Amino acid sequence: MEEKILMAGITSKHPFNLYYNGGEYVKICGSQDGYFPDFGHHVANEMGGIWLHPIKLLDGFWLKLTDTKRNISVWSRADGFTSEPWGSRFQYDHGLSHIPIAMERTQFAPEQVKGMTAGYELRHYGEGELHLKVELLVRTDLRAVWFSDEVGVHKGSGDQAKVLNPREVLVRDPENDWFVQVGTDLPGDQLEVGPELYGPEFTTGVGCGIAFHTELTIPAGESRRFNLFVAGSYVSAEECTASYRQLAVGHQELLAEKLAVYHAVADRARLTIEGEDAWNEVFTWAKWNNQWLIQKVDGVGRALTAGGPTYPWWFGCDNTYSLQGVLAIGDPQLAKDTLNLLLQKSEEVNGNGRFIHEVTTLGAVSNPGNTQETAHYIAFVWDLFRWTGDEELLRRHYAYCVKGIDWLLEEMDPDQDLFPSGYGIIEIAGLNMELVDSAVYTAKALQAMAEMSAFLQDATAESKYRELATRCIEAVNRSFWQEEEGLYADAVAPASDVAPKVDYLVSLAEAQGVTGYREYVEGLLAEANANGTASEDRGWLLNKNWVIVTPMEAGIADPDKARRALNHMRNDTFIGEYGTYLSGTFQQGTMTISTGVHAVAEAVNGNANAALDLLNRMRRSFSRVLPGSFSEMSPDYGCVVQAWTIYALAVPFVRHFFGVEPFASRRELKLRPQLPSAWSGKACSLEQLVIADAEFDLSLTEKSGALTGYIRNEAGWKVTVEWNGQTISSEDKLIELTMSGQSS
Repeated sequence: MEEKILMAGITSKHPFNLYYNGGEYVKICGSQDGYFPDFGHHVANEMGGIWLHPIKLLDGFWLKLTDTKRNISVWSRADGFTSEPWGSRFQYDHGLSHIPIAMERTQFAPEQVKGMTAGYELRHYGEGELHLKVELLVRTDLRAVWFSDEVGVHKGSGDQAKVLNPREVLVRDPENDWFVQVGTDLPGDQLEVGPELYGPEFTTGVGCGIAFHTELTIPAGESRRFNLFVAGSYVSAEECTASYRQLAVGHQELLAEKLAVYHAVADRARLTIEGEDAWNEVFTWAKWNNQWLIQKVDGVGRALTAGGPTYPWWFGCDNTYSLQGVLAIGDPQLAKDTLNLLLQKSEEVNGNGRFIHEVTTLGAVSNPGNTQETAHYIAFVWDLFRWTGDEELLRRHYAYCVKGIDWLLEEMDPDQDLFPSGYGIIEIAGLNMELVDSAVYTAKALQAMAEMSAFLQDATAESKYRELATRCIEAVNRSFWQEEEGLYADAVAPASDVAPKVDYLVSLAEAQGVTGYREYVEGLLAEANANGTASEDRGWLLNKNWVIVTPMEAGIADPDKARRALNHMRNDTFIGEYGTYLSGTFQQGTMTISTGVHAVAEAVNGNANAALDLLNRMRRSFSRVLPGSFSEMSPDYGCVVQAWTIYALAVPFVRHFFGVEPFASRRELKLRPQLPSAWSGKACSLEQLVIADAEFDLSLTEKSGALTGYIRNEAGWKVTVEWNGQTISSEDKLIELTMSGQSS
């Protein structure tokens, strides 16, 4: 009998590995072989290429080499890729067939210029002279960002090209003031222009092809260099040409400026854990990744986008997490800019306190806001003030926060139980009930409102919000707690609200390959009906979504409940190889945000070792798709860079392991360090930590029950260190620490 051989396949969700280069204006995205494949669903097949938000400039660019002696013609395809903080480098050798050329392409987008440049260096490593025909082809595709059609902004019928000279072409959209100028310093004057011109990839759209041709003779051992320049404008041809001139004349100086920016980013909040080189590198790259995601649009604003290349616009929910990390890595201006843009759009579109969910780079709001993010926004305003001391900013946002609380507790809470209804972080159709994350962040928002009101000397408001916060926290711990499971529930609702959703929830489970889900939910319904009425509120563990950890992350869980819940979540129901599952029931996905929030929850409750274990799992996905970055979905799909990763790393490290708690307006810094035991005996430093207008260096070592180190405090703030029952306070510019044991 013939033996049957069973083989298991391994599936990749990435048909190609992408990269993402970013200045504050221009973003570049293609595949790591140097090509520009069509992909994406928001703007179907158009999310890659070169974007000057809110418009796309190019589908891509390609280089063709023809060796006339060997009669070899090949579109160059990279066989090596290097991700740099400031851009990308592509190495070509075997991808050039048998042409004796080693080539490198280096590209970047300047921080503050509306364009990009790609430089090519060709080195002849063979014998004799090499005669090449060279074709540098560009494909334009002027179009607006996603959701533009819905607000009446439409692309014209086809890009129109104007040849300025044989080495510069200006292209515009016939219906809009959208322009792109492309050119090169290749020698010669051969040029082709037309919509029918394509390179090795047939890209969608109604753009224009531009092909620069030349011939090069390269002696053995010598090199030739040339550049491609691309500039754009969503305003005028004159601005486009001015940007082009900046690039063509000063691209080397612009690269030097960009390098200086990225050196400064690396130096701010510089982490050095002795013997932990991998963590030191990951932390630095996370800061650089964050810089890639800053998007500036003239007339709209400057803010942190959610992720590249799939979500290159601005979100409320994502930023209420991400900006916590942005403050921790010392970029308060970015945090202010981002929150101000989101506030402005919330005022324009809603005006009633509701905080927006999603706004495109055109300034169009596609979702006016989920319940959770209004509460989370309010809580973050107080956090931002503590880190910046910006009272003017506090007063501006406070007025909208007052409206936000009213929206949450009136319009969104008709039964007045302090649990606003509606969608939360988990945007699954049908889960628009009283959700745990919305309830938890409402409690945090009320606490924040009490603190803000106290600072602004409104005693009546402070008393009201503090009383509501106390009631809300008690209600969360009473209504969401599942005693038998030892966990907090996903949602609170009567059985009569859950029963109609069963078929849909079962279909979601079956789509994920989960069996037995109908029996599970119907069992919950039977238990609810047996122990109460169909109209009575109760907690439901429907999916065991990661947000059930938020009571511990927010620090509002009763201590015993926090201990039990965290203990019950340290298992393979909730945690996988790369971190915390999005759903303990489905176990189909992991994100840096689910893992990060879980790690923060552990750290908030004094469990530094458990927090580091989660982060070590998350670190396994570093560089899996894009070298130097974490993907949106762990380990290897979704956006190749995601903003909320900075929350997942910087908040546990800076705010909890080093224990940084500032109150900038009082010029006070409290440190409550809890270093993981894996770092015992290791020097742990955090240098150039920026808080408001002050800068600190922290160096701590914990060994054999003692904490030693120093704090550089040039601004002379009051610094208080609390550790192991002891407290030290000082305003010295250099504070030396020696702490051990419990104080008597």
